[in-house]
Parts: sequence; C-alpha cells; structure tokens
Amino acid sequence: MKKHGGAKVSTATHGSTEKRFSIRLVPRLALTILALVIFTPLLAFPILIVGLFPKGGKATFRMAVWWCAVVYRAMGLSFSVEGRERVVPGASYIVTPNHQGNADILALITMLPVRFRWVIKKELLRIPLFGWALGKTGAISLDRSDPTKAVQALKSASSKLKDGWSVLIYPEGTRSKNPHLQPFKKGPFMLAVQTGIPILPVVCNGAFHVLPRKTCIFIPGHIKVSIGNPIATEGLGVEDVPELMDRTRQEMLKYLEPDYNPFDRKWSRLGYPSAHMSAGCSGNASD
Repeated sequence: MKKHGGAKVSTATHGSTEKRFSIRLVPRLALTILALVIFTPLLAFPILIVGLFPKGGKATFRMAVWWCAVVYRAMGLSFSVEGRERVVPGASYIVTPNHQGNADILALITMLPVRFRWVIKKELLRIPLFGWALGKTGAISLDRSDPTKAVQALKSASSKLKDGWSVLIYPEGTRSKNPHLQPFKKGPFMLAVQTGIPILPVVCNGAFHVLPRKTCIFIPGHIKVSIGNPIATEGLGVEDVPELMDRTRQEMLKYLEPDYNPFDRKWSRLGYPSAHMSAGCSGNASD
C-alpha cells in the first residue's frame, strides 16, 4: 500500500472502472493549452534565431528549460530529484532514463543537473514551430524505419559529447505500456562503448500515471526523478554490450517504483486506478 499526500493506495484498486476524465480537470487543461499557445511561439522564434549561431547551444537549451518550466507549472505538476551528488559537474554522460510518458520529458529537462542533447524520433521535427525549434537545440533525430540511418545518426551523436554536453537516449526506445521497465535496445550502449563515455542511469516514477501513452488527458501529480550511480564504459568493446545493458538495467531497477502513486488525495481516486486499468496492468511485472 502506497501513500502520497495522505492518500493511501492499494494495488487492489487496479481493476477500478472509474473514468480518467473529470470536469475538475477542465480549468487545468485550459490553462495548459493557453500556455502552449502563448509560450511555444514566444520561445520557438528566439531558439530558431539563436540556433543559427555555432555557439548558441547553451542559450537554446536554457530557453527549452524555460518552456518546460512554464508547461509543467501550467499542468499542475511538481518534481523532485535525488542523486544529484552522483553527477560530476562538467562531465559528459550517456543518460539512459526510463520512458513512462511525455510528462517525464518535462521532469528530465528541468531537474537533471546536466546539459544534454535529445535522441528523438524524426517525426517530431516535422511539428511546426515546436519541432523546428527542437531541431535547433541540437536534438539527434532517428529514422526508426531505417536501421542503417539510425545507426549513422547515433554515430554522429558522438561529436556532440564534448564541452560538458551529454546525450539522452531512452534505452526502451519508446513510451512504456505500463509502469514497469521494458526491454532495452542496444543503441545507447553501443554509443557508450564506442565513445568511452559513462552511462548515467535515471529513473522517473509517476509519469505513467500522470500522462499515459495514447491519451492527452493528464492529471496533476508529483514525479520523482532518481539518478543512479554512473557506470564506466572506458575500455569496453562491443562484446561487453550485453553485460553493460544488464548492469544498467539492474541499477535502474533499484529506483523503479511501479506502484508509486504520484497524486494527492484530490486526484488519487481519479488518476491512479484508471491509469493502471487503461494500460491493462494487473500488477504483473516483467522484472
């Protein structure tokens, strides 16, 4: 049984038939839409301009953080982070977080004490203004339909691992269907052994319940970000990738809380049970 903000939650509530949407969400949804409409162009245009300059990376990243801060506050989200002391200031990392939903993106960019370039699917770059600005922040796009091009894109990412920059790539490859850790792809770990840059395992808890995949209806809640111990990769080769994947997975599992309830008493009854139900999660984990 979990507690958050005084609300007790039992995994027995996973079978609830309550609907996710509530009229109480309308003001928060409206505020978020308003924030997106106003602040996306307000910050996208400066990013597009500053991104034209070779050394504009730090400024565009800072503006991206501002955009995320406005959006998550409009959504009524709150974040916390543990493990900052494990990050060496100025060092570069291959950051490997779990991906429970779009809300964890906001948590990562505002909470992690590192500057990083995203590895994203190329389709995101086609979104007017948002996608164009995302490209100018140094994001690395992958064509998931063409493995050859995807490998080439990851190789190009190594050139961006300098001057204190890191690369963030989701090892699961896509958003989770439930709060558990999904199977890993080899891409991040191949990049790590090829560059000798350490892996930085990161875990977000609560994002799945706040905003599951295949829905735009979010529920205000608290997302916890946990930074694990960095994993050295210098001197490793391709033959070490499977072991590196397993070590990273085990480090992430130390901090994963699939039953974590991110909601206070006001929202817990609406968001926590139905989030599990909509994903078909019956409490069985693959780990």
